[in-house]
Amino acid sequence: MNPPSPERLAAHFERLVAMPAQARAAELDRLPLDDGERRWLEGMLAADDDTSDPVADSIAAGAGRVGATRVERLGPWRLLREIGAGGMGTVFLAERADGGFTQRAAIKLLRGFPTREGMRRLRQERQILAGLDHPNIARLLDGGESSDGQPWFALEYVDGVPLLDHIAASSPSRDRRLALFTSMLDAVEHAHQRLVIHRDLKPANVLVAGGAIKLLDFGIARLVELDPVAGRETSTRVFSRGYASPEQREGRAITTASDVYSLGVLLREMLTGRDDASATWPRLPLDAEVEGILGKACADDPRDRYMGAGGFRDDIVRYREGRPVRAAAFTRTYRLRKFLSRHRVASALGTLAVALLGIFVWRLDAERARAVTAEHRTQGALETAERDAARARAALDFLTDAFSAASPEVARSPQVSVRDLLDAARHKLDERQAGHPELHQIMQRLLAHLYGSLGEATIASELMREGLSGVEPGDAAEGLRLADDYEEYASELGVRAEGAAALEAAREAVSLRERFAPADDALRVRSLLAVASAHHRNADNRKAIELLDEASALAERTPSVEAAVRVELSTVHASLLAMEGDCARATEVAQHGLELNTDSRREQTPDHVMLMRAKASARSACGRPAEAAASLREAIALQERLVGRGGARMMTLTNDLALALNDLGEYREAAAMLGVAEVAMRGVGLGAFDEALGLSNQAGTFENAGDYASSMALSDRAVALVRDARLPGDELLLRRVERTRARTMGIVGRHDEARTILEELRDRSERIEGRESGEYAMLLWQLAQLEMRAGKPERVEPLLDNALRAFARIVPESHPLFAHAHRIRANLSRQRSDLTAATREARAAVAAFEASGSLAVDLAIARAELAAILSDTGHVAESRALLEAGLPVMRSSLLPTEVNRIAAEEVARRYAMPSAAD
Repeated sequence: MNPPSPERLAAHFERLVAMPAQARAAELDRLPLDDGERRWLEGMLAADDDTSDPVADSIAAGAGRVGATRVERLGPWRLLREIGAGGMGTVFLAERADGGFTQRAAIKLLRGFPTREGMRRLRQERQILAGLDHPNIARLLDGGESSDGQPWFALEYVDGVPLLDHIAASSPSRDRRLALFTSMLDAVEHAHQRLVIHRDLKPANVLVAGGAIKLLDFGIARLVELDPVAGRETSTRVFSRGYASPEQREGRAITTASDVYSLGVLLREMLTGRDDASATWPRLPLDAEVEGILGKACADDPRDRYMGAGGFRDDIVRYREGRPVRAAAFTRTYRLRKFLSRHRVASALGTLAVALLGIFVWRLDAERARAVTAEHRTQGALETAERDAARARAALDFLTDAFSAASPEVARSPQVSVRDLLDAARHKLDERQAGHPELHQIMQRLLAHLYGSLGEATIASELMREGLSGVEPGDAAEGLRLADDYEEYASELGVRAEGAAALEAAREAVSLRERFAPADDALRVRSLLAVASAHHRNADNRKAIELLDEASALAERTPSVEAAVRVELSTVHASLLAMEGDCARATEVAQHGLELNTDSRREQTPDHVMLMRAKASARSACGRPAEAAASLREAIALQERLVGRGGARMMTLTNDLALALNDLGEYREAAAMLGVAEVAMRGVGLGAFDEALGLSNQAGTFENAGDYASSMALSDRAVALVRDARLPGDELLLRRVERTRARTMGIVGRHDEARTILEELRDRSERIEGRESGEYAMLLWQLAQLEMRAGKPERVEPLLDNALRAFARIVPESHPLFAHAHRIRANLSRQRSDLTAATREARAAVAAFEASGSLAVDLAIARAELAAILSDTGHVAESRALLEAGLPVMRSSLLPTEVNRIAAEEVARRYAMPSAAD
């Protein structure tokens, strides 16, 4: 018998080897392995359990004789009893025997055969501990060598219990567990700052005494600065299974990121228990932020993790304080919608983040000309007027030069666009920067607003950054204009996915307004809106909605709030509520905004388009895609009538409509619309995160429609973009775009490549989110489909059964997913030539789709599959009737290249049914 792939069994072996025998046997039975793989794995585990080694036994016997002399005292310490053994030494409980004072210690002594390596490691541990002084690390008290030359050292004695035993006994709250873990991170960071990598972080090396953490056992730690070969190799093959990083298991170089990996595994166990079910504490659910933190900490590539314990701790602190964490860029709503969408849909709700981009790029230059009221003028009005007049004369000269440079005779083009004028103005501005430095920055800020209105976020943000550098307002009017500029700067930074910088700029705008107009509630509303938008770009929608609630209440009490601000406030508020799944409030807020905008003149403005789109987003969040699609078609028609076919707003509206059509199963039209939106998107200047997410969503929709070549190309671009950009939270995003890509690979016949990717993603999800997560269930589901397409029915059923057990904890029994399970079983039975079972399962699938009111295209596909089976069994009349009912829907929704349609068209040709007019 040929051995199976080591990579396939390695993860199972490392997890099972640490389990108790009874739990191990039960878990072995549940694993989706064939008989050969199961026997190999059992043999590996049995070999690991057999610890007999004649050579080692002989050495141990000799060592026993060498160390036969009983040691009762070491320096001032009297040994009381042995309390443990680890690494290369034995640990004794000891007390001071010199009469000076009472003190207990844990003494580690190298016992047995005194190898050179053992001597070196114990001395190194003593040297490392001498340089560490932290309340959460057991302190070094003393050290020396015994009379026979064996090194020893005395550690602070910790009368505590192992970390996970403490959690099992006391069942602390989530926050208390995180507080304990933060103390552990503090200790590890202290070691990292002193160039010490622990390399064996596991529950047994973390004790809890009196509610405080104590970190133990630096026995295999490496003092990096003293490592003579650190530039070539810093790994060791000594590690604890289940907690060692991939690079440590493979013998590659060890860094502080290796400790971070072990800490991530430990945190997951603290929150959710062990996979072997030996833990007795209640499992705590992992929300999107915690999953993001764990995903970053436990990334396979060390470069994708936190580089040290400090960054890990900062994210934990941010989470405990309710602030956005840097590792989690997906909202809970997005993640759950990804899990619960039908298996052929890549993503829908996730692109609401992309769609909200329009809010940040639709600002027009008219906002720049907003009048500053007379009460904000200072006593130096005359000086201000003279200064403004001088600026105006210089600005006029500058604009004259810019327009001349862009004139048809100079540009050698009969047509001059707005972009041509802006580019010419920017070029002239660079030429004149030596004179009028104050005017130079004013014009930079003006150009930034104009470029922002064209969707050029990169150019706009760079101009605004230079235009704001070192500028201090001379009076209230200037201060309020600068506040507007900072607000615009925050918007452009948000588009570029620079969330932290966007929030800083928004807060500067707030500071200026509070300084120069503290009693102006209308400006207060604008400030709350700007800061809320920045919080959204930092993935903190909860805080953003809280601020928008406050802004909406204040706007209701403030008649002076401009209509455009009210419209934008309603739009952002409704969109974020929809994103968070609060569809009722989202609909209410959007409808209220529309009612504020009921004036016939206001209804024919771009602002009204924004409100219509917000209401459509709310309807999508409420699971009413047909109504959302109708609203979006109206919005697109109004936008085209008012502005034209192009622009960032039309791109966003088109994208939204495509997603609504995708939810309706109208894949052909959705794919066509996304193709148009994708072309427009290229010129908008999306941030890399939003662009990658949008590409992945498009790939899923093209896959649904049957355009697999386009789907693969889009997925490849998304994966490359995430890897190259190395974005915050990219571990989560990369896993999702890779899942989309692997699914399409399986459909087009690249089974081995797809299997490798999906199995790796499954193992990573098991390690990070656990087996009860929706992500893990989805990956089992997709592996089951892949094996069915690959013609390996023996692998399908264990995967499918495990996936359905996981989904049963997440979705109701009426969910269409269980109808799709009948389809998979029908196909399996057909592959096995069991047409009776195939017919039974196919009929069950059709009945389930009819009962659940699923998508028309899903029902059509199920009917076509039943028709094919009935055709095989000679039930021609029923088969033909089913095909006549299902095929028209498939032809309208799916391209001729879609795999289910191809199969249906083949049956239609048997009956000489009319072909489609594609």
